[in-house]
Amino acid sequence: MSVVASPRATKNTDLMSGKYDYIQAYRTTEVPTLERKLGRENVEILPLEGLNGAVKLGYSQVLFATQESLEEDSKREIVRNFLEATFTGWHMAIRDHKEAAHHVHQAQARLHHILQDEDNDHWDSSEEYTIQSVGLCCDYVKETFQGDKYGVIDPNRWKDATSWLLHQDPKSSPKQVSSSELFGLDANVWQPSPQLLSGNELARNMLQDVRQSALQFETNFGGRKPSLAVITVGNLTRYTDGKRRLQVYSNDENSWFHKTNVGQANNIAVKEIHLPEATTENELLSHLYNLQHKDNVDGIQLMWPLPPHINPSKMYKAISIDRDVDGAHYIGELELGSSSSSPEMLPPVTPMAVLKLMDHYGISVENKNVCVVGRSRIVGSPLAHMLRERDAIVTVAHSKVPADKLESLVKNSDIVIACAGSPGSLKTEWFDKKKAGSSDDDEKIIIHVGTTFDKEKDTLLTDLDDYDNLSLQVRYSPVPGGIGPLSVAQLFQNVVKAAWNRETSSPES
Repeated sequence: MSVVASPRATKNTDLMSGKYDYIQAYRTTEVPTLERKLGRENVEILPLEGLNGAVKLGYSQVLFATQESLEEDSKREIVRNFLEATFTGWHMAIRDHKEAAHHVHQAQARLHHILQDEDNDHWDSSEEYTIQSVGLCCDYVKETFQGDKYGVIDPNRWKDATSWLLHQDPKSSPKQVSSSELFGLDANVWQPSPQLLSGNELARNMLQDVRQSALQFETNFGGRKPSLAVITVGNLTRYTDGKRRLQVYSNDENSWFHKTNVGQANNIAVKEIHLPEATTENELLSHLYNLQHKDNVDGIQLMWPLPPHINPSKMYKAISIDRDVDGAHYIGELELGSSSSSPEMLPPVTPMAVLKLMDHYGISVENKNVCVVGRSRIVGSPLAHMLRERDAIVTVAHSKVPADKLESLVKNSDIVIACAGSPGSLKTEWFDKKKAGSSDDDEKIIIHVGTTFDKEKDTLLTDLDDYDNLSLQVRYSPVPGGIGPLSVAQLFQNVVKAAWNRETSSPES
């Protein structure tokens, strides 16, 4: 196969004419244009990133400036103001991308004589195209959210992508680049708060690993993809705001509310089953039996909570331990007092996401006072157990704890993990001062797990009453972009692991 440079203005036409077999195309602009030219949707796309486990991509539409132009404070301030306007613009666009696209389309019409885009084949002049393109751009930008900004460059991603780009020719002898170099990235201009414990980029890397493992699995086992079945019984009131959460905070390929799309993006076959509220225990058991013995799926997620007339313990026990990608068996063993788990037992998704975030930032819980606020059987209780296994000193609080006692627990904790899902139950002022006896280097940490969507404010609320005004002495996971994306990634990691475990432990393998 030969690779050639193609004029951007004609590459869609060249592909359609047969001049090229493949083209590199921007998903946000050139692919939608090609779909229109072909008269059909869903043109087959092969993601370049992660191809053969090697390709590392950075960012498109990056602001570049010479070092000399940023030496003066006044010029740096101009850049900061431009970036601040960009961050604000993305906030507005993501909440209503159609309105944003309308303004973009109007601006393009006014600048038509300058843009001169009528002579290329990768652009469409219709407003419908602009709406689609802006929407795709918004999906892309959501993955860059850090704290309070969309469109932020992650330094590690920048470094990895640039290193790959500079070293990609194995025949050359490239200069070895120090791991501390950022290849011209000026963190003083754009850097988000160092207090952030962001999960977006970690989740993105986890899903890349999932995809590579799933592709290898398909190669090894005759074209079979790892598979997940998700069963929902009735309407889960916890997820009635899922559509708006998806629109504002995530995209189809990394959302808890679009697992079929997440699976498709990562080479995993997902089957979502929605059963009516009146489904009987026997009917649900029949579905679980068929999934395991007829469909032979690798993982099953039975969404919680179940209707009151269904015994949850009976249902979760009907899922074999090697297919339990939600960690229900782990929780069951914990409730029986077991201190160990079998090799095929998979960890509970959200608790494991919390631990991975802390590991990513080098946060040790050994001999630390950790307060887990919330004792649900799917998050708080198993998380407390997993923390104790890491030698943390764990206290579990719950909704019955009086406010004055909860305040004392929080103030005397090194790490607070808020997973109650009760907005305002924790007061921001409780985090203003360090724990008595702590050193100047010790920072209190709060990890937000429990969130509630406020329809009137059109935003996610944490358990804190004033999330936006946390003390600068506190390190915290942002909402969104903290634990949420990691929970999705962990679920699909469990699916891939279950698939490999089942195949490699079978007599036929």
